[in-house]
Amino acid sequence: MQRLWVKLMGAFAAIIVVGIVVTVLLAWQGTVTQVSHIAVGNRMVQPSVLRQNLIDFYASQRSWEGLERRLAQLVVGSAGHGMMHGMMGNGQMMRMFDGTVLVLDAAGQPIASLGDLSNLSPSLRSGQDGWPLLLDGERIGMLIVEGTPITGLDSDSLVSAVTRAVLTAALVAAAVAFVLGAVLIRQITRPLAQLNSAAKEIAVGDLNVRVNVASRDEVGQLGETFNGMVASLATQESLRRNLMADIAHELRTPLTGIQGTVEAMQDGIFPMSAEPLESIHEGVMLLNRLVEDLRTLAHAEAGQLSLHKERVDPAALAARARTAQLPQAQQRNIALSLSVADALPTIWGDEERLQQVLGNLLANALRHTPSGGAVDLNLSAANGQVDIAVVDSGEGIDPADLPYVFNRFYRGDPSRSRSTGGSGLGLAIVRQLVEAHGGHVRVESPPAGRAHGTAVHVQLPVTQAHPRIS
Repeated sequence: MQRLWVKLMGAFAAIIVVGIVVTVLLAWQGTVTQVSHIAVGNRMVQPSVLRQNLIDFYASQRSWEGLERRLAQLVVGSAGHGMMHGMMGNGQMMRMFDGTVLVLDAAGQPIASLGDLSNLSPSLRSGQDGWPLLLDGERIGMLIVEGTPITGLDSDSLVSAVTRAVLTAALVAAAVAFVLGAVLIRQITRPLAQLNSAAKEIAVGDLNVRVNVASRDEVGQLGETFNGMVASLATQESLRRNLMADIAHELRTPLTGIQGTVEAMQDGIFPMSAEPLESIHEGVMLLNRLVEDLRTLAHAEAGQLSLHKERVDPAALAARARTAQLPQAQQRNIALSLSVADALPTIWGDEERLQQVLGNLLANALRHTPSGGAVDLNLSAANGQVDIAVVDSGEGIDPADLPYVFNRFYRGDPSRSRSTGGSGLGLAIVRQLVEAHGGHVRVESPPAGRAHGTAVHVQLPVTQAHPRIS
């Protein structure tokens, strides 16, 4: 972070230096320009411009004829901007000049003048001092201007004095700006240094670190985003640890049963018969289902689940799912009904995966519905979607557990065994499969119009380009 501070201060210093140079140059140029004027009355006449105007006049007609009438206009044309308005005639212009302008020809004879010639010094009157008028290298005359420099000071002294004053002021301003810049840059780099230090702590595994956010600007927003990122990382790390613990627990249960049965058979406690082998087979099948559920969930969450989509009749899909779960419902004395709306459109999806969705939902509903209860499978369509609702009359879900029912290995009652609570992967798989089909799933507990129970709604987009399968 020290490097960043140095870079910012270096850039700030470079800007200050450039500003000083530009300020001094502009001040010097402006001063030089102003001292090149001579005050003639209320005019700031530039002799260099007037000289060029006279040369152009001579070049236009190859003589000085008529210069006496035009001289006042040429003088005005060489004056500073903003002083030309109000000039209504040569007589008026003549009256406004207090200084003297004299033009001599090549022989040194006066040909035109403005003002009182008696004001001219002897050296000027004789043509010894003045501005020569040259055309194509040939001397055509001499310009003599008698007036007061606009500053009343020597030009070189004035330029030097102004330049020194501007340079001094610029250096003082630069020093103040440098101090203020250092303070402001420090305000920027301090929170960045905190972010850098916090990032290093996160890199070694400390996810409890947070940065102090003291502003609402971009740097403050960066700090808030950083804190949110760290909180998310901490949550994900907690979920990862819980997932590993849950997987270990789910695998240990059937493995312990298999190990106990095998050891009992080895010790002669259990005879080598079909009954203990059946117990081992059930444990192996349980492990196989758990591994398959984990594989399906992992592929779905990674977006790598292979779906073979086609037109699917949701009514036929629901009927097959009901038929598959009907023996379990009858065994537990639970009424399992199916209700399908008229003219139900088709959906576009993987029939096998959608069958898995309905199978998980119905098995979960039957597991949490007491004997004598009911599970209803209702299908309807609205707003371009098919709604598949599995509604049970069970004990329902605690409102505090509703946000987490689709999490992996989540059980509202931690004391539940696999027989009463399942593996905790069923609803997580349902959500991933439904979202892979472009739909979404939600839970209501209790359902609208009921005092208890749970309703799981799966909403899938309809097939727009194809008619309903008959």
